[in-house]
Amino acid sequence: MKFLCRALCVLFIASCAVRAQDDDSPLGDYAPLDDDLVMYIPKFSVKLGFRGISGVKTSSGGTGLIASNAFIGQPTGLDARLYHDGYVAFDSRTVVDPAGNIVPITPDGKTNTWAFREAKQVSSEGIVSMHAYRALLSDSGLSEKDPSLGFGVELSLDREIGNVFGTRMKWGVVAGMSINQINSTATAKTAANVTTTTDSYSLGGQVAPTAPFTGPIVGGTVDTSPLLNMDLLGRTTQTVLVPGAITNTWKLRGGYMTFRAGASLFIPVTTRFSATFSAGAVVVYAGTTYDIAQSFKPETGDSISESMMSNDSAILPGYYADANLQLAINETAGLYLGAVYQSSGDYTQDAENADQKSKYVSRIDLSSLQGVRAGVSFKF
Repeated sequence: MKFLCRALCVLFIASCAVRAQDDDSPLGDYAPLDDDLVMYIPKFSVKLGFRGISGVKTSSGGTGLIASNAFIGQPTGLDARLYHDGYVAFDSRTVVDPAGNIVPITPDGKTNTWAFREAKQVSSEGIVSMHAYRALLSDSGLSEKDPSLGFGVELSLDREIGNVFGTRMKWGVVAGMSINQINSTATAKTAANVTTTTDSYSLGGQVAPTAPFTGPIVGGTVDTSPLLNMDLLGRTTQTVLVPGAITNTWKLRGGYMTFRAGASLFIPVTTRFSATFSAGAVVVYAGTTYDIAQSFKPETGDSISESMMSNDSAILPGYYADANLQLAINETAGLYLGAVYQSSGDYTQDAENADQKSKYVSRIDLSSLQGVRAGVSFKF
């Protein structure tokens, strides 16, 4: 029985083969005609890759005022005063009254509660100098710093429209977007008008304590603090232009997103290589954080520093042009490498401190960007 079934199958296959030789197609009248076959040619292309862009220009400048946290009051009278390199406070000496109570001593114009920072504040005659400082930036010009090549990502969609005057060249439209970073940092020393206010006090012939000193001396049963006369010997104020007095460090951090649309031209070179050109309009959305740190080291005491920060964004119109060389890996995938130029204007950003005595401005220039682009492309 099995042999009979196998024989019937062989006869059926043989008859089909003979039938196929008699007709052009085993489907007979149902075979599709050549006019019924339509070949689909991909007209869309998606590109995904990176962009390395240079040409971003940044600059910063402004007016800065740095002052020590001092409260020196009037030069007359017995008063507590705070300086950058010390302080003079009211006397804290006490005595025991006849009733056994601890009470403040009778004021004698001297105090055991005072401090100074450095040995050079005391002269050989026993005169102690206390200081308050303020430095006003004298150069408000802009200093430039151009960031290095910045990398980002891009995505675009091309649509082929048709041939150019019956040639092999084709034209179409393209739309895309890209994101690139902005990162710029610079440090510079700037001249400043430094105003120094000096108040002089007398130790009344006592030996000056070793610097740094903070009174009263705590410990033991006897207060051995050297006493300072609270009455000022004199006050002087002097303003001098000091080169490189203020150190400014400014940073710009952020990025910009580019939306572009334009026309494209496709030129086949060989069966696998082709060139494309594109040009059109762009709209850039840029956002940056602007940080300013300024410091001043006076003759005595610690450095004085201050910082400011601001955030800003801008929408900038412009134009672009790019040229690319493409390599087809197969019918749908390929690689591309090219160059791009983009111009999208500039904007400024301000930063100031709380009392508005220091104000800086930065300029971000995106008007002449150039770089390379590369990635993969897919047709569909």
